[in-house]
Formats: sequence, structure tokens, C-alpha cells
Amino acid sequence: METRLTVTSQFISDGRALGYEEEMLERYVKERKDEYDRDREEAKAEEEARKKEAKAEEEARFERQEKLKKEAKAEEEARKKEEEARFERDEKAKREEYERWKERDAKESIKRKEVLELARLKEKYAPEAGGAVGHTGDVRYKNVLDRLDKSFQEMKDDNDLLAYLTHFEAVAARCKIERKEWSLLLSYKLTTALRNFMLRDSLFLSENYEEIKTALLRHADINAETRRKRFHLV
Repeated sequence: METRLTVTSQFISDGRALGYEEEMLERYVKERKDEYDRDREEAKAEEEARKKEAKAEEEARFERQEKLKKEAKAEEEARKKEEEARFERDEKAKREEYERWKERDAKESIKRKEVLELARLKEKYAPEAGGAVGHTGDVRYKNVLDRLDKSFQEMKDDNDLLAYLTHFEAVAARCKIERKEWSLLLSYKLTTALRNFMLRDSLFLSENYEEIKTALLRHADINAETRRKRFHLV
């Protein structure tokens, strides 16, 4: 209020200096006051606009910084996830490679046992069948294993398993091979799929041929009822 009165007094003084009196002075003072008020309002509006703009810029700067922080955090999290995923893939690959190695080692171990067992059998049966020449000129087989190889062909994929096993049993019995050795010998004659089945479960190491036969037939989905029907048809 004091400032306004001071300004008004100044306007009156200015008007009188210009020679204005009464109504002319009053009009002059009013015009100057109106002009003064307009200038103040404009200045105030400009100041508010500057403050508002400065505030908006500050908020925008803050938002940009926050956005950059979030993006940096997201990138860091993505990088960590990628590292974790890569680590997990590497560990999985190592585990799978280790499992493959174990499987290969197990198969090789089984094959080594199989070879040693076959060598033992050949050594065991070798004296039982010497090499003599008959009147017909035919050379006798060195041992019963060679006789089995000559008398019994390897199984083909389209062969009937039950009929094949029945034939094998007859030939093995005729060759006078001990029944406990049948499983190992049979493993050399079966198809690749059945041989792998025996290798996987180490069936060829068993001396119980009936258990091996049952396992093979079960693997091929041939049950006792099917066997009875087949023999009945025969």
C-alpha cells in the first residue's frame, strides 16, 4: 500500500510538473496508474512463466535422469540374466557331456566284459572240439562256438523273436553249450536294437537264460498268452 501511495504521489507530482490541474491531472494520474499496474501484472506473469518453465525443465531433467537410471538398471539386470543363462547353458552342456561320457564308458565297460567273457568261453570250450579231418574231407569246427556261428545265423529285423529264440535253444542244446552261457552267446546273434537292450541292462552277464528270455519277450511285448496261441497254431 505504501509503495502504491508513493507511486501515486510521484504521478501527481509529475502531472503538476507538466501543468495539469484538476480533471486533467486526475486523468493523467489514472492513466499512469493503469499503465503501472499493467506493467506490474506483465512482469509478474513473466516471472511466473519463467518459474514455471524452470520448474518444467527441472522436472524434465529429473525424469531424464530417472529414465537413464532405469535403463541402466534394466541393462544391468538383462546382462546379469544373460550371464546366468549362459552359465546355466554351459553347466547343462557340461552335465550332458558328462552323462554322455558316463554312458559311453558304461557301454565300453560292458563291451570289455563281454569280450573277456567270450574269450573265456572260447578258451573253455576249445579243447572239446579238436580240428580233425573226416572221410568226406570236411574240416571239423575248432570249438562249439564256431559250430554255433556256422549253424545259427544272426537275427534279422523281420525275424519272429519267439521263433528265433526257440531255434537258438535247439541249436545251442545240439552244440552242447552250457545253458548258463546262452545269454552271452545270444547277445551276439540278436538285432542291434535287442543287443543294445541287453547291453543297457547288462542282461548278457546273467547266467539265467529263462530270465533273459522273459525280459526279451516282454521288451518285444510278447506275453505268455501270445506264445500259447502261436504254439497252438503250429
